[in-house]
Amino acid sequence: MTPALRKLRDLFDDMSADVPDNHRRIAQLERRIRDDNRRRAFAVTGVTLLTAAGVLIPAFLLPGSAVPPRETTTAVQPAAELPPRFTSGDGSAYRRLASATLKAKSKGEKKASLTVPVSGKPLEVAALCPEGNPADLARPRVIVNGEPSSNGFQQCLTRQGTGMVLGSVSAPKGAEQVTITFDITDGGCVPKKDEACPTRTFLQPTDWPLAVYEYTPPARPVEPDPVEAFPARRETLKLAGQASGVWPRKSSFALTVTSPGGYFGIDHLCTGDLADRLSISYRIGDEPSQGERVCGHRTLDDTNALLWSEKVPKGTKITISGKVRMRGGHPNRQTRWSVGVYSSKIVKLVR
Repeated sequence: MTPALRKLRDLFDDMSADVPDNHRRIAQLERRIRDDNRRRAFAVTGVTLLTAAGVLIPAFLLPGSAVPPRETTTAVQPAAELPPRFTSGDGSAYRRLASATLKAKSKGEKKASLTVPVSGKPLEVAALCPEGNPADLARPRVIVNGEPSSNGFQQCLTRQGTGMVLGSVSAPKGAEQVTITFDITDGGCVPKKDEACPTRTFLQPTDWPLAVYEYTPPARPVEPDPVEAFPARRETLKLAGQASGVWPRKSSFALTVTSPGGYFGIDHLCTGDLADRLSISYRIGDEPSQGERVCGHRTLDDTNALLWSEKVPKGTKITISGKVRMRGGHPNRQTRWSVGVYSSKIVKLVR
């Protein structure tokens, strides 16, 4: 007989007794089971099985005996579920308000809506990235009280099958509740209000586990981890300048570099729990803005840079500037960013 079954039988025996000698016996058994399971969880990877065997059974058997909700970080959540509660890496405490599965593949559903209360805490939507080529899958648009949101689970394009991704949404000022709709009609479209999206037949439907969370941010600003140092050389590239900062304390930069008679390549790196929501827009000399590029958890690639300049004559000084922006961030959830500018006499394209 396994230890769990033996403890369970002891529990049943105590419950069926007329008047137990020790009135606190049941509470003691519950506590012992929880303590044993907590110790076992450090050595056993089957967290879900332990939870079912060691925590949920006493809650069902003993009505009114509350078991505190188990909080874990995103990293240890099973990939097949969206947790009721968890704590992010920077200490933000998340609580799930509602959840649903948009069954676009199994049932042909096009939309799913969740109505949630607004408490004043930041709201976020969550999804589990499905398996498969993310470029071929229809991603759900997010609509808040009829207004399209900029969030479209873009992280799934580079994090397929890696579990939960989150994105911020804004509630209308003064609203006591909001209705958030996930629309699979066209995952690549963010229309204006009252405008329809075209149907793109090449996008394949899939089932999306979805949820809405609210979170309590950390009470004080959380300092992000240091950023990986830019190497002085990367094959044909030579480091010409770099800038760094922590959002929101610093949200812009300008670097003046001298051309060796070739091109400049730009790369950036970020750390922090919301790194994949921070974007940087670049301007090279007098050229128009190069558009925004999401920072994310990027790895430097020796074969290419994030962005290339036009060819610059030798000895010419040029200013490379940028603006840093966070989508749906919080001042206490800081993100560290670093930009490196490399010079090269050739443009090194991906092999």
